[in-house]
Amino acid sequence: MRQLSIILPKAQLHNLLSYAGQDRSLHLVDVPKEKLPEGATSYEAAGLLAEASSLKNRLAGLNSALAYGSSSSEKLEAPLGNLEELASYLEKEVSTIEQAVRQHEDAQGKLVAEQERLLEISRFLTGLEQVGVTIDAAEGGFAAILAGEAPRENLQAVRRAIDTITYGNTIFAETGSGDKTRTFLAVFPTAFLEEARQASTSLGAKLEPSMTDLPSNPAEAKNSVKQKLDEVGLSSGRLATEWKSYAQETGPRVRGLNTLTELFEARAKALAGASTTQSTVMLRAWVPVDRVQQFSEGASKSCDGLVSIHEEESGNEHGESVAEAAERSVGVEEGHHGSGNGPPSLVRVPSWGRPLQSVINNFGIPSYKETNPLVFMLFTYPVIYGLMFADFGQGLIFIALGFLLLRLRRKGAKMNDIVQMMANGAELFILLGVGITVFGVVFGDVFGFEHVLPIGPLFSPTEDFAHLQIFMVITLLIGVAHYAFGLTLSAYNKIHNKEYAEAFFGPICWIWFYLVGVYLIYRVVLANFKFGILFNDPISLGLAVVPLVLMGWKEGGIHAFEAFLSAPSNTFSYLRIWALNIADFYFKHALFIALGIGGAFLGNLLVMIIEGLIVFVQTLRLHWVEWFSKFYEGAGLGFAPYVEPTGWTVPA
Repeated sequence: MRQLSIILPKAQLHNLLSYAGQDRSLHLVDVPKEKLPEGATSYEAAGLLAEASSLKNRLAGLNSALAYGSSSSEKLEAPLGNLEELASYLEKEVSTIEQAVRQHEDAQGKLVAEQERLLEISRFLTGLEQVGVTIDAAEGGFAAILAGEAPRENLQAVRRAIDTITYGNTIFAETGSGDKTRTFLAVFPTAFLEEARQASTSLGAKLEPSMTDLPSNPAEAKNSVKQKLDEVGLSSGRLATEWKSYAQETGPRVRGLNTLTELFEARAKALAGASTTQSTVMLRAWVPVDRVQQFSEGASKSCDGLVSIHEEESGNEHGESVAEAAERSVGVEEGHHGSGNGPPSLVRVPSWGRPLQSVINNFGIPSYKETNPLVFMLFTYPVIYGLMFADFGQGLIFIALGFLLLRLRRKGAKMNDIVQMMANGAELFILLGVGITVFGVVFGDVFGFEHVLPIGPLFSPTEDFAHLQIFMVITLLIGVAHYAFGLTLSAYNKIHNKEYAEAFFGPICWIWFYLVGVYLIYRVVLANFKFGILFNDPISLGLAVVPLVLMGWKEGGIHAFEAFLSAPSNTFSYLRIWALNIADFYFKHALFIALGIGGAFLGNLLVMIIEGLIVFVQTLRLHWVEWFSKFYEGAGLGFAPYVEPTGWTVPA
């Protein structure tokens, strides 16, 4: 990686960022305050970032309100050359659409409130009709109807006031609710109408005109109310049709505003660590070594030559990082620890290795001082997974599924979230399928049946008790090899970083103790677990104690105690390979014995879905816990190139 300082006029910032967003080789970092040019200040981007966050939230609300189905995006003429002008443009456009949404919601709310009011009147008239009482909405009638709108906080006060005035002879109903107001309907004796009006108005209620057109006969009045309800229904239908047309027309524009807001946010973040003068902007970024010249030429061309790119001095006199050779061998580019922030880790792996690299990255990004374990996990991961899940038939299904998912992904087929996640790991399915198939041949397991393949099992763990014991020993030896190899990689990292003392008193002494300890346990097992035999070999016993003493002296007693405890516990943890392999076979075999062919089918289906996931988690644990803890910290910073939203065309 190389660190570049980029100085350009503000008028060319749009062109540079547009090019950098397409080139994707610019990892932006903050310009150190001590490196600010004379007269320059840090770019104040906090306000822009806050505006971008607000716009994103408001557009998310508009997306929900419009609920448009079109995936097209309108091409918008936006002032991209200036972020402040772009922010004003987005604010104006979003506010205009928000106003239309509010108007629609207000109109819809009024119709709903009117419908509720009419329904309440209809229910009231039904009651009068049943008891045979007539009503005249005009002056002098038996009952009065008071409808209106009151502030949210005053609605209960209005209700109490009317109830008090009428001595409790009131039917009161809330018919609608808005952001700040609520609509209501009250029915009470006509004698209290004027007093109730005055009390309601004094509490901030806006009253609707009385319905003087209602006939005195309740049945006729109900028909009149029904007609009004039909009119409200027609108005609601027209409003819904108009809104659907507006949503279809405005949807692509909202999608375009979404993209512009993403662009605005990306550029605001890019400038958050920049410095500025009245007319220029200075950016600092890490660029891969092999892309420096290409980026410089492209940036100069896009900015009409009005850009100055300066390569910062490296603190390494040899021009390369301490761990360059090691990182090249495992796919992490060399880095320079120059001024400013340390270089990000640029991890380049073939496409078929990316899913497994993502597993590593989820633990931690490899740094330039440690070995990326990918090159080794390409072998160990399918081997350990295959040992637990050995089945020739299921392995072929895994491989076929992997190729199918890979084909769907490359064709860009639409998939739901779960299938898309699986498709992103298609290569890993194939890799694991190979491990399952190979060990299925070794163990002679085909969908839970043995002696089906023409070559027969090379080794069957379930053949008899002796084979079970042998397989247990094999899994422990695999654990010993994996554990010791992790310590070897730790020693390699420290030696390569010229930490010779740390290498000797750390992983080298640890390996020394571990291998001697394995030998001593082997002696005890051969002696039928008679631990007294250890005292017959004081030299070997001393060889196990010495590295612990050295570790305790140099690294501290806790470190030595950790090595002593983790050695047996981590090694025995690999027995899960043995246990899951046996469980896999006997589970399928038991279902076949109990349910026949149907049971065999069900057993294999359950094993592929449930146990396949369990085995993946256990394989992951053996790598993350038992293996990574010996040599890998994952303390690197991931390379995050500046990118801009794609698929849009907007004039500058």
